[in-house]
This record gives sequence, C-alpha cells and structure tokens, in this order.
Amino acid sequence: WAMYEPGGLLAEQCLANMKVACVVGRTVFVHAGLTADHVRKYGGIEGMNSQVKDWILNSRHDEHNPEGTYRTVDEVVRSAQNRAQAISGNMPECLGGGNSGGTPSPVWMRDYSQPSDGPPKNPVAGTMMDECLEEISGRIVSAANGANGDGDANERGVRRMVMGHTPQRRINAALNGKAIRVDVGASSGVMGGTPEVLEIIHRGDGDEDVVNILTVGGERIPLADRQVLDVGIPIEQLL
Repeated sequence: WAMYEPGGLLAEQCLANMKVACVVGRTVFVHAGLTADHVRKYGGIEGMNSQVKDWILNSRHDEHNPEGTYRTVDEVVRSAQNRAQAISGNMPECLGGGNSGGTPSPVWMRDYSQPSDGPPKNPVAGTMMDECLEEISGRIVSAANGANGDGDANERGVRRMVMGHTPQRRINAALNGKAIRVDVGASSGVMGGTPEVLEIIHRGDGDEDVVNILTVGGERIPLADRQVLDVGIPIEQLL
C-alpha cells in the first residue's frame, strides 16, 4: 500500500498518468461508463483526469503517514488501514461509488453493460449514450475550432464507447454498436474467461472505422457479428 497509495513511493511512476477516460480517434475509453452529466459535472474528460492525477500525486494522510517504526505486522496493517480511510475521504467524486445525476461514477456504473451478454436493462441507456457521445463530441469540436464550435462533429466527434467493469462471456456490442463491452473476465479470480482483443482501424476522416474482435484462435470477427439484440441473442447465433 505504501508503494501505490496517493503520494506513495511509486504513485507518480506507476499511477500518475492513468486516465479515468480518454478519447482516441472516434472512440472514448472508460473503465465502466460515462454520461453527459459526468462530462459536464467534472469539467470534461480532461477535468476528471486532472483531478485524479492531483489526488494520486499528493499525500493527504492528515495525522496518518507511512513513516515510523513498526514493531509488529499488525501495526503495519493498522497504519495502512488508517491511511486508506483518510485518503478515501479525499478521493475525487469521479472515482467514487456515489451517485452523480442519478448514475454511479465512471468507474462503477453498469447502465450500458448489465446484464452481461445482453442488451442493457436500463430502458434509457440508449438515450444516455447518445447524449454522452454528443456532449463529448461537442467539446472536441469546440476545442478544435474555437469557442463557436464550428466544424463537423461527425468527423471529429466520438461514435462509440469502450468499457470494462462488468464481465461478459466474450467481447460484444450493444446500443447499435455504441457500447462495446470488453471485460471478458480473463482473470482466474473473476471468470477465467478466454482473452480477446478489440481492434479498431481508423482509415481516415472520410472513411468508416473498421472494428474487429481478435480471438486466441486466430479469428478476426467483425464487431457487427457480436451485436446483441433486444432479446439478448448475438446476431451470429441467428444466422
């Protein structure tokens, strides 16, 4: 814990550049999910990442600190627990499990990914996704073209969100391909699932991206073949 806690020995080297979310091309990547409320409330993706980096780099232990002489293992554990409790009280809201606009944080929400391998049970998940992608796209266009936001949001904006957090039997897409769920629970401590890789090929501003799933068996499966329908059945099972 002393290595990786905020302000810890390896916090800057190992954790300071980790992102809550990031945009690459036309895709936004996030641990669990994003909503338009998240983006507005936390100052955009840049704001979230900045808040978390500041939290990681700065020690806020109050009277608890990792220095001192410990006589037993129990004292070491108790000290770490006290520091964890003190640090958690200062954790940015975008990392917490608390609600934001009725939806849990970007590292805890499951509105787009639950139930596993099926369409989201939240009846407004599609609207939430569309509003979020529009909000992010608008900010990208505004940043690229000035305060007036003149430009083509379709070309410069985001079209899909890639997320983990909720294990799936295999990589799949919901909400017309806008929600891509990539957590296959590969760890033996989760599901012992079979690893898969998401491949996104950006062919240029005038062309559509090519999105595939790479399997350990050497297959390259178009993401369209892993779309889940309203009844929760992947398309390829119906062909």
